[in-house]
Amino acid sequence: MWSCLILGAFIAIPLMIELTRSSMNSTERDTASGQFAQLSQGITHYEWFGPKRGPIVVCIHGLTTPSIVWGSLSKGLALMGCRVLTYDLYGRGYSDRPRGKQDEAFFTQQLNDLLRHEDITGTISIVGYSMGGGHCIGFCSNAA
Repeated sequence: MWSCLILGAFIAIPLMIELTRSSMNSTERDTASGQFAQLSQGITHYEWFGPKRGPIVVCIHGLTTPSIVWGSLSKGLALMGCRVLTYDLYGRGYSDRPRGKQDEAFFTQQLNDLLRHEDITGTISIVGYSMGGGHCIGFCSNAA
């Protein structure tokens, strides 16, 4: 009985957090570093680190954290000559919180839109952890 209650809580808590997440507004966005792009599904917050030229590395964060968690790694990769792109997934950080189904296709569309917005073509490296790791796999499998 207790194990069922605990399992139910683990399932219910993230769902409740998502349902009660507040909207992002321009006042809060004014405090953000980086830039914003109006993409097909909403506004996405993103930031570049490193030189204008260099191998591109895209970093995708996990379910409960915004892109700011990539700060140290981004700076380290930039010092090695990489051009690093971090961005907030929809529903996190300074990006919009669109309603509706948020599945692999939804987040793959966000990344595709952002890469198009930034005129990124060719080979990129992609890094992710937790939910971001799943999005990396989804993006790469659709790009192949």
